[in-house]
Amino acid sequence: MVELKTFYAVLSGDYEGLAVEELKSILDVESRGYSIDQVFEGVVLFKALIEDPEVIVSRAGYIREVGELITIGSEDLELWWVREIARTIGGGSVRVEASRYKGYGSFSEPELVRMLTSLGVRCRLDGSTVLRVITTEGVTIAGVRLATREPGSFAGRMPRKRPVFKPGTLPPKLSRLFVNLSRLRKGDVFLDPFCGVGGFALEACLLGASKVICGDIDREAVVGALENLKHYTCHATLAIQSNSTKTPLASETVDAIATDPPYGRSTTTKGASYEELTLSFLEEARRVLKRGHYLVYAGPYEKKPWILARRTGLEVLGRYHMFVHGSLVREIVIART
Repeated sequence: MVELKTFYAVLSGDYEGLAVEELKSILDVESRGYSIDQVFEGVVLFKALIEDPEVIVSRAGYIREVGELITIGSEDLELWWVREIARTIGGGSVRVEASRYKGYGSFSEPELVRMLTSLGVRCRLDGSTVLRVITTEGVTIAGVRLATREPGSFAGRMPRKRPVFKPGTLPPKLSRLFVNLSRLRKGDVFLDPFCGVGGFALEACLLGASKVICGDIDREAVVGALENLKHYTCHATLAIQSNSTKTPLASETVDAIATDPPYGRSTTTKGASYEELTLSFLEEARRVLKRGHYLVYAGPYEKKPWILARRTGLEVLGRYHMFVHGSLVREIVIART
């Protein structure tokens, strides 16, 4: 029987507000109930009813580690919380990995190991269980690591390593974030109506979508997307040249939408303003998306993309700002039909 347990998640360090939202979106899909208990710099504590907590890391773009919580103590090496760790670990063999986030805390890993050893814990470099101890914002979080993402896990899908490259393509880590925020479930139908050369479609495919619809008004981009998706063996893909404001789809046939409409910088809007294009796209997205399902898109902050969602009758659930460069702050909008 699956029990409600308390876990920790270590964030990647980039865009922490979005990383917390990504954790919530994954838990919406993969758990049967959860609560976010505490959010610290770099670490989130949460309870969840989830059969496989490791899926959080395997799905995520901005969460690099997850584990089961043992205890929370102060940033000092206090005997009471070290005893709690020893009591939980028992006589097992552990590998201790302690870290101080942004310089918080004062004790060292060797000090912790000596204290644990004095309490009967067998600390070994080859221990099969990893005891993670993280100090941040005046607290020390201790837990047993369940999963961690290997460095460079997205490297093989970087835009310039794909068969077809187009300037302005988002990196796979960020594309994965967008798709996760759309609450895509395994077996769902996914749509990106501004797919370019297929970055979002690729991540949706890798997350188990049963059908990935990759549409773009630019025929050359569609051909490039198809080549990229075939390169990564994404066979459940339909790449079509289509207008995002009038897709060849029946009403309420799509489970999740994540997209990045053109802003007129490295991509063209075919003469339409961002507002005109995005408003028409949102009206069409509201038609094809199933009721109660999610839509994620972006735009320049100064254009107030979220207001366009409200104007089409969508429920705006979140707005997050992401600095890109001196002339562009991207606003990511999460909406629901």
